[in-house]
Amino acid sequence: MRAVVLTGAPGVGKTRLGHQLVTRYGVPAAAMDCDPVVHPWNGGEEIYDLMAATVRAALPVYGAWGARVVVVSGVVLVGRAYERFQKVFEELGVDAVYYGLRAGTEALAARIENDAGGLHFIEGRLAERHLDAEVPDVPGVRLVDTTRLTLMEVTDAVAARERAELGPRWLPPPG
Repeated sequence: MRAVVLTGAPGVGKTRLGHQLVTRYGVPAAAMDCDPVVHPWNGGEEIYDLMAATVRAALPVYGAWGARVVVVSGVVLVGRAYERFQKVFEELGVDAVYYGLRAGTEALAARIENDAGGLHFIEGRLAERHLDAEVPDVPGVRLVDTTRLTLMEVTDAVAARERAELGPRWLPPPG
């Protein structure tokens, strides 16, 4: 199984990209968002443990279903959830790759403020924009600047990188 982890600051488009990207694979694939929606937000150790436990519980179920790829979206950064995720992937024998989505501060703010699905968490998400600067610190991360790209352009870019690595059997060319 391959885990394609989409990381980045809140509002960068991880969840929507995950849903689009999963449709591009030519093998059974699934998308899961591991960012918990909790109130009050506490980005402490308990939340990171919860995120990793969610991934640990879900991946075997997806595997039993037949998934060859699981696209996992979440704020997975070094010194936070990254080390926990890596431990889970190693224990489960899952090949993991990380795509770090980035966007300028103003682009992130505009996306957060215009996200109908996240209206209740605008202030908390806006306060987390500084996490964008930590994305390049993720070991082996494949950076994608989404500032001036549409969702479909970001999907095309990540799918092209995946296709180049895995081949057309895993990700058929568009069209």
